[in-house]
Amino acid sequence: MNKYQIIHDELLKEINDGKYPNNAMLPSDFALMNRYHVARETSRKAVAMLVDEGYVMRIKGRGTFVINQNRYSFPISHVESYRELAARLKLDERTQLLTITDSEVPSVFEYGDDTPVPATAVVRIRYLDNEPVIIDHDYVLKDVVPEIKKLSQSVSLFELFEQQLGLVISYAKKTITVEPANATDRQLMGLAESIPIVVIRSETFLNDGRIISFTESRHRADRFKSVEFSRRH
Repeated sequence: MNKYQIIHDELLKEINDGKYPNNAMLPSDFALMNRYHVARETSRKAVAMLVDEGYVMRIKGRGTFVINQNRYSFPISHVESYRELAARLKLDERTQLLTITDSEVPSVFEYGDDTPVPATAVVRIRYLDNEPVIIDHDYVLKDVVPEIKKLSQSVSLFELFEQQLGLVISYAKKTITVEPANATDRQLMGLAESIPIVVIRSETFLNDGRIISFTESRHRADRFKSVEFSRRH
């Protein structure tokens, strides 16, 4: 394992174990260099990974501080299943599959003309630390996948598409809005009042350019954050 990965993993464990609580400052680059006997570039790379994952933030002239971990970081720019994301971020998660029904692509996605587009609707609740925080509504186009079979709590749609059907997912187009919680949100996530919901609507494309599915992912705003790395040039 690379040295920067070892530093990253040990710092992350210390954050999760409470050694560095919310708003606590991590050791400086110089302190990490001495602790692990590495070059500054190596220590900075380890901390940069924690920044990218949403665990800490750097404040120029002050240091690196732990971010409130009651919010879960969901990178928007990645094209990956929820199970892949949860495994990568080491989240304590589970999925409840609610329904699989014949449906049509909702008009909110503005797909095509006014002609109804047949789809299979899949509704799932995502739990983090045994708390319902996300409702996923997926609409899989029937002209690409006529029927959804062998989908379960332990199998993602991406696994079904790629591993069982041999399709290749290429990219996704995503739109993010903040909307009031609706009655379904309140019921399924146990919300006492209409708190804001972060809604991510996405169109997922295959490598041949066809759209395979539309997704409306509804996140509790008080449990959501997205951290992205941007470079000017």
